Amino acid sequence: MTDPHSTIPEHAQPALWRRYENYRAQRYERTLARYRGRYPRLRNRRAFRRLALTLVGFLGLVLASAIVAFIVGYWLFIPFIIGLVGVVALISILRAVTGSVADAPVSALDEIQLAQRNSARSLGYIVLFSLMFIPYLLLIFLGSARDQIPGHTVYAIGILLISLVLIGSCTPIILTSWWQADPDPEDFAPEIDEATTDVAAPPQPATEKGRS
Repeated sequence: MTDPHSTIPEHAQPALWRRYENYRAQRYERTLARYRGRYPRLRNRRAFRRLALTLVGFLGLVLASAIVAFIVGYWLFIPFIIGLVGVVALISILRAVTGSVADAPVSALDEIQLAQRNSARSLGYIVLFSLMFIPYLLLIFLGSARDQIPGHTVYAIGILLISLVLIGSCTPIILTSWWQADPDPEDFAPEIDEATTDVAAPPQPATEKGRS
């Protein structure tokens, strides 16, 4: 379906853009088919919300590592990496079990999913836009107050930037996962090739002919 919120009218969309959208839709369908039968116990609303909260917890670990890095030093890189690996793993699982609504192309979504995706992306942009002022203001303050900035402070600001970008980028998938209801089990049932499941029926016993 056509995105009603697109800034490019349908008649003005370049052919290259339409081909790219078709490619994204085909890749999305292949990804759904690949993960259709995985994590069956996590395909319900309660599991979606638990995974979303776990993702928030790992994002909190990443952010805490960035904040403490301003005081402690470089060894906070270890919990930062642990939190980063947890974030990547949780995003992969959430995309698999929720159908990746936050990243899906328009043609693969119904009206409700499209509204959820657009709302989540809008809120994610607001979160990212707002959080980016924190390191910018910090850099302005440090640059005006000091002639020289310690190396571990620059390191901590870099970790903080990565953490805030992660939070803003993960906001859409967290929101869409939290909003989703229990899906239809048939939507995620593994596809079975009918050609491979057609088994010849066992021969029926021949009926005994009546005596003449």
